[in-house]
Amino acid sequence: MPPSNKVVLASAGAGKTTEIVTDALAMRPRKVAITTFTLKNVEEINRKIIQLNGCIPPEITVYPWYTFVLHELARPYQGCVHDERIAGVHFAKGATRTYVKKTDVAGYYCDRDNEVYSDRLGEFALLCNTASGGRVLARLKDMYAHIFVDEVQDLAGFDIDVLEALFRSPIGVTLVGDVRQSTYRTSYAPKNKKFCGRGFLVKAEAWKKAGLCDVTFLAKSRRCIQAICDVADMIFPDLPTAESKNERQTAHDGVFAVRRVDVDEYRRRHAPQLLRLDRRFGAGLEAENFGMVKGLGFERVLIVPYGGITKWLTTGNPAHVAGSADEVYVGITRAFQSVAFIHDGDVAVPGISIFQP
Repeated sequence: MPPSNKVVLASAGAGKTTEIVTDALAMRPRKVAITTFTLKNVEEINRKIIQLNGCIPPEITVYPWYTFVLHELARPYQGCVHDERIAGVHFAKGATRTYVKKTDVAGYYCDRDNEVYSDRLGEFALLCNTASGGRVLARLKDMYAHIFVDEVQDLAGFDIDVLEALFRSPIGVTLVGDVRQSTYRTSYAPKNKKFCGRGFLVKAEAWKKAGLCDVTFLAKSRRCIQAICDVADMIFPDLPTAESKNERQTAHDGVFAVRRVDVDEYRRRHAPQLLRLDRRFGAGLEAENFGMVKGLGFERVLIVPYGGITKWLTTGNPAHVAGSADEVYVGITRAFQSVAFIHDGDVAVPGISIFQP
C-alpha cells in the first residue's frame, strides 16, 4: 500500500477542510487535485485556500466531483467506447432507469442530447479506463501527485468504485468525510447501496484490510463546546465521541429546551440562527434547512422541532430520529456555544437544561 493513501473519518467541526488545504499547499511544487460533491463545498475549499495562501496557486486544482470525473476520467479516452463527445452531465433525480442494454453504450449511459447520466458517469469512466488499457488513470498520474476527496460520505454508487480504482493506482489519495453527515448522495442507483452513509465505514475497513489505505478517526471539534458535542454524539452511540477544542466561554453556553411561550424572549436575548428539518416545519419563521447549512457555523442555534426530535427529547431514545439522524446531527453541530430546541414537556436527553427566562 502506498503510504499516502488514507481515509480520514472526522467529527463535525474537526477542521477537515483546513487539514486538506494545509496538506495540499505543503505538497507544492507537486500538483494536486481537490474534489468534492457540492458547489458549496468547492466554494468553501477555495475560500480556505485563499485564506491560508492569499490566492489559489497553479499547483492546486479544485473540482466539483462530476466535473472531475467527466473532464479527467471520462472524456480523455471516451473514444475507446463512444464516438461522439459527451456534451455534459444529465443530473438524475433518482436511479436512472432505461431499458437499453449496456452493450449499447450511447443509449445506456447517455440521454438523447448525449449527456451522460450522473449515476452512470462513474461506471462509464471505469469502462473508458478498461477499454483504453488503463490509460485514463495513467494520464491522471501524469497530471497529479495526489488527489484529495472532501465530504467523501456523499459519494455513492459507482463513484465508490472510482475511489477504489484511484486507491489501486500509483496516485496518492486522501478521502476525508463524516459518515454522520450523509445528507447528500451522488447516486441513488442500487450499486454499492450498503456502503452509503455509515455503511461507508464497512467499505473503508475493507480497503484497509486489502492493504489499499490507512483509516483514521479525527474525533475532535474545533467548533462546538463539549456540551454540544456530547448531545450530538448521542445520536450515533456506536461511533467515536468527539473531544471539543473550543474553550471559549460566554454568558450562555450549553444545550437547552425552550418552551414555546418563551421562544420570543429567547430569540430577543440570544439571537440564535433558526434551523429546521425542512420547510414543512417552522412556518412563518426565518429558518434554514439543516442540509443547507452543512459546513457552516453559528454562535447559537435554535432548532425547530418535528415529530422525531420531540420523541427523542422526551424519551432519550435516538432511534426516534433514525430516519433523519444525519440532518439532525448537522443541525446540532452548527453551533459554537449554544444549541436550543423548541420543546414543551419533559426532557430525557442528558445534558439538556430547561431555559428559564
